[in-house]
Amino acid sequence: MAGHLLRAAMIATCVFAAACRDDTPTSPSGAVLQSLTIVGPSGAGGGILHRNETATGTVTLSAAAPASGVAITLQTVGAQSSALIRPSTVTIAGGSTSAMFPLSVTSSGVSGPAEVTLSATYGGRSQSVVIRLQP
Repeated sequence: MAGHLLRAAMIATCVFAAACRDDTPTSPSGAVLQSLTIVGPSGAGGGILHRNETATGTVTLSAAAPASGVAITLQTVGAQSSALIRPSTVTIAGGSTSAMFPLSVTSSGVSGPAEVTLSATYGGRSQSVVIRLQP
């Protein structure tokens, strides 16, 4: 009988005490946003885009995405941010570490040189890149 009581006490202690938890990360894969890169007509870095030009953005995680995939939020800030066409989110499929997405400048472009900052956010971590828009 004493063995059953001791076992029941241990189970109850583990249910209610943080000390019995394992150290499994809260994210199934433990993945965090590692990088945001742009490749455009000017090559890697893709820092300059003109009217009607396109570029490819890539978001990369530190580990494979969980089976359900992850959604990375994209945001653009700057006075001419509306001239940069991009999706609002990009999904990294389960088991993958990266995903690509298109970027382009509107056909009306910008009237003069401008800079916008493109940011990707996942799990409270952000990565950013500056893109220079040219007429």
